[in-house]
Amino acid sequence: MRRHDGLAAALALFFCCVTARADEEDLARARYLDQQGVHAFADGHVRDAMALFWASYRAGGPPTELWNVARCQLKLEDSDGARRTLESYLEHKNLTDDDRAEGKRLLDEIERRSSTFVVASTPAGAVVTVDGRMMGMTPLTSSLPPGSHEVKIARADGGTTTRQVDARDGRPIIISVELGHGDSAQKPRADERERRFSAELGFLGLVSVLGGGAVVEGNPAPELSLGYAVFTFGRARVGFGVRMRASFDSWTTSPTVSNVTFGCSPPNDYGGAELDVTPTVFGAVRVASRVTLGARAGVGAAIYISDVPIGGDLFAPACAYGGSLMPDGYAALDISLRLTDVLHLVLFPATFDIHPSWNGSRSDATVDASGAWIRLGFGFALAVNL
Repeated sequence: MRRHDGLAAALALFFCCVTARADEEDLARARYLDQQGVHAFADGHVRDAMALFWASYRAGGPPTELWNVARCQLKLEDSDGARRTLESYLEHKNLTDDDRAEGKRLLDEIERRSSTFVVASTPAGAVVTVDGRMMGMTPLTSSLPPGSHEVKIARADGGTTTRQVDARDGRPIIISVELGHGDSAQKPRADERERRFSAELGFLGLVSVLGGGAVVEGNPAPELSLGYAVFTFGRARVGFGVRMRASFDSWTTSPTVSNVTFGCSPPNDYGGAELDVTPTVFGAVRVASRVTLGARAGVGAAIYISDVPIGGDLFAPACAYGGSLMPDGYAALDISLRLTDVLHLVLFPATFDIHPSWNGSRSDATVDASGAWIRLGFGFALAVNL
C-alpha cells in the first residue's frame, strides 16, 4: 500500500509540473504575441496588430488584449465590431476600476459618434433633405448624428426617393439611387409632399363672459384663417398666419334701465358684431398618417360694429357706439384630419379670446360688463393645404 501511495504522489507531482510548465509556456507565448502586436500597431500595420492581440488573448493573455483589439477595430472604421468587443471586455469581473471606467468611456464615445453620410444619384444634382432640412445636392458627403433619420433625394422635375436610415456607432451610411424621368420616377406620396400654405373656413360656437359676470347670447361665429409653414422638422411644422373672425352677440335690455337718457333710444332687443383680426404663430406635429395635433396663438385687434347707439344692460345709455379698436389675445388647440391630398377637417376642441371692455361698458347693480371680455369656444373648419 505504501508503495502504491508513493507512486500516486509521484504521478500527481509529475502532472502538476507538466501543467505548470504548459501554463508558463502559454503565458510566455501570450506576452510575445502582445509585444509583436504593439510593434505592428506602432508601425501602422493595424490589421496585423489586431490578429496578434486576438491570438494573445486566446493564448491566455489578460482581458486588456480585448481593449487593444477594440482600438484596432476603431482604426479600421469597424465601430460595430469595436462596440461588441468592448462589451465582452466589460463582462470580465477582474478589471480594475480604472480599466472598467476607461472601457465604459470608450463605449460611450462610440455610441455618440457621428456617421459619415454619402449620397449619390443618377443623374446627379438632386436635392438631399434630412428630417426636413436641406443638406445639399448630390453627390453629397456629410455626417449624421446618432438616431433615426428620414432622407429624401428629389429631382427638380419631380423624381423623389425617401429612405429611413439609422445612424449608429459611427457606421458610414451610403445611399445610391436612380431617379428616372416621367412615369419611371417615383412620385412623392401625398403625405410626403411639403405642403406649406393652408386656408381654413369654419364656424365656432362661443360663450362670452363680459366683465364681472354678464353673459350674452353667442351665435355661430364664422372664421377665416390663413397660414404658412416656415420651418419643417420631420413630422413637425412651425409657421405664422392671420385669423379673421366675426362674433355676433344679442341681448335684451332691462326695464330698470332708461334707454332715453342723453336723448338716445336704443332698441330693447339688441344685437352687434365684434370683428377680430389676429396675426398668429402656430405649431403642429403629425402623430399618424392622417392626424395632426397643433396649437396657435396671437395678439391682434377687435372692433365692435353696430348701426345703432349702444345702450341698455350691456353699455351705459350714453349714445356711444363703442367702435374704437381694442387689443385682442387669442389661443386655440386644433386637430387636423386629412380627408384627401389637399382637403382637411380641422376640429377646435378649445379656443380662447380676451380683450379689455369697450368704451361705455356698464357697471352697476344690474349688470357688470366693465371688466375683461372673454370668449370661449369650440368648432370646426375645412382647410385646403397647398
